[in-house]
Amino acid sequence: MDSNGLWRLFDVICCNLFGPSFVGACGVKEVLWKGKQLRRAGFEVTYNLLGEHVTNPGAVDAALVATAELIHSIQPENSGNVSCKPTLYGLCVSKETFRENIRKLADIAIQKGVEIEIDAESSRYIPDTFEIFSSLCRTGYSPVLRQAVQSHLKDIFLLMDEYKLWDKNLRIVKGTGVYDENESVAVESDKEFIGAKYLEIMDRNIGNGKKPFVATVRDRKLAELIIRAAQKGQFEFQMLYGPLGRKLSKNLVRRGYPVRIYMPFSDTWCPDAWKPFGLRRMQMMRRLMLSAIMA
Repeated sequence: MDSNGLWRLFDVICCNLFGPSFVGACGVKEVLWKGKQLRRAGFEVTYNLLGEHVTNPGAVDAALVATAELIHSIQPENSGNVSCKPTLYGLCVSKETFRENIRKLADIAIQKGVEIEIDAESSRYIPDTFEIFSSLCRTGYSPVLRQAVQSHLKDIFLLMDEYKLWDKNLRIVKGTGVYDENESVAVESDKEFIGAKYLEIMDRNIGNGKKPFVATVRDRKLAELIIRAAQKGQFEFQMLYGPLGRKLSKNLVRRGYPVRIYMPFSDTWCPDAWKPFGLRRMQMMRRLMLSAIMA
């Protein structure tokens, strides 16, 4: 077995041991209970049903039903927004399937006063996702929709210009290390390049009167850089549920900054949906540890 195979085996073993610590719950009732505990601790919450790259229409329908139940069940004590991966809600079936499903969820969200966050995925899905988000915003859904944008994409500014995203509700992420991307479309290793684009997106969004979510923050250095760059503009930190950055998130809340915990969960009809997510978290932790050792 070559070194890549050994690292893959290592990541899989660690995923089975530690991956569940990054997943909030199984089922709507349990995840809302977890959300209630986070709210009591001073955090905002994003609920994210796990799953992606779904081609089975039956599974897409199940995700839609579960998410509709989640939105209907949200109460003031566990209030939060809902993150949706495009390929869980039908983008791999067809653009129109995804468009209609997000529209259905947005209609429920309007009634409940809940926001739908369209999550980031690999670059091949970005143009369709941005097009659908932009078109729904033009038809009155802008107040309840938020789009994730990835600063590691080389053409992210051009895409944001094309789909008129600068004055929309945004979640800003670096995007590195999550999906395998060709070097022609994404930058993975140039931290200065990615960080500069990240902060510029935040600055321009704030300048358009919006309150971006800045994600996923794990270290104090990045948090302080965001605070300085935002000056008096409004923003929210967003951090992943789990062991990474837990001390930092509590410290930021104590200092009076809004912190939103992005909490993934599975459901009884998709109990293993956490595994690809957990595997990516283990790969990320391995890279962080190796970088620290090599520094």
